[in-house]
Amino acid sequence: MRFLVKYKSQGKIYTKVFKAHSQAELERNLKGIIVLEITPKSNLLELQRKIGAKDLLSAFYEFKLGLKARLPLQTLLENLQNHCKNKTLKIRFQKALLALNSGKNLAQSFKEAGFSDFICAMLLIGQKANLLLEVVELVILRLKNDQKNQKILTKVMLYPSVVFCVMVCVFLGVTLFVLPQFEVLFSGVDAELPFVSRSLLFMRGLVLDFGLLTSGVFVLLSVIFFWAYKNMESLRWRVDFLLLKIPFLGWVLKDFERVQFLLSFFWLYRSKVPLQEVLEISIKALHNAYLKHKASGIFSKVSQGVEIKDALGVMFDGFGVQLLSATHNEAGFLESLEVLLELYQEELQTHSEALLGAIEPVMILVLGVLVLWLALGIFLPLWELPLQMQSL
Repeated sequence: MRFLVKYKSQGKIYTKVFKAHSQAELERNLKGIIVLEITPKSNLLELQRKIGAKDLLSAFYEFKLGLKARLPLQTLLENLQNHCKNKTLKIRFQKALLALNSGKNLAQSFKEAGFSDFICAMLLIGQKANLLLEVVELVILRLKNDQKNQKILTKVMLYPSVVFCVMVCVFLGVTLFVLPQFEVLFSGVDAELPFVSRSLLFMRGLVLDFGLLTSGVFVLLSVIFFWAYKNMESLRWRVDFLLLKIPFLGWVLKDFERVQFLLSFFWLYRSKVPLQEVLEISIKALHNAYLKHKASGIFSKVSQGVEIKDALGVMFDGFGVQLLSATHNEAGFLESLEVLLELYQEELQTHSEALLGAIEPVMILVLGVLVLWLALGIFLPLWELPLQMQSL
């Protein structure tokens, strides 16, 4: 790792980059120098590397074991930093350790290091109530649920993407490498090719003449669309609204967003975090702009006197609204939230399986039609070639 060190020497202040495996090793190497400040420094590639759910989960499992062993927090964070394989996560724990050594509490240190608001809020609760081990166990449970939900969503999106790529590769392979030989074979025969073969040759001509142009235009339009989607809230709101209306896929996306919202809301609300902060953190867990827009109005409704159980109704369907409205006290409300969380997790699994069940036969049918088209276009003229040669 690289560290930016500000130090004093011969009455002057200098700044220099040093390399070391950890801050402790660097401090040992800098004995005899008046160190003013040490800051972890990361390169661009390290900053761009994402933190996987597995890496984060493993780190918090180690954090939990360290708390059970009653290790000091500084030792815990140093161990986490040394054992992390993900460089981005390693830098975050390094920053958290520096902040902790500067006198800040654990939650503030994790916040400065860039950890999620949910993790920081739970750590703050754990420190205040002296229940840090229990809070870390809840964070692990949340991370495990996040990982499970992400796997479900990835599985749903991965299958059609792979099949589509296979179809494109098969078509391009036949068009660019098989059809030229086929065209040479029949160029010397004055015979009319079947319609299927002519359509293949026509598609080959389109690919050769306009393939690069079409690909360039497609890439350009995609870049423009994604830029507009990212920067124009109205477009993002409309696109996300339409995504929720797609049969099967819309159900999966709704369930995924509801589970993400409830995972944050339930644990934070049960831990007596202020409602406004609970909603802010829970809304950040949402990815769909349309649902974010709906959820952003919940606190204003509560401020106007609407009960939280009624204000939350905008996030759920008829059963969810009915279940929440039937509660009469705080314990019943929390129990209803827990039931809804379990229900939507089960529905996410069920709807994702239904979506895969609907996609699979359609993709197989499309792939079969493509293969049949390619096979008939190539082999049908070969079967008719002897007859056409006899007639000449």
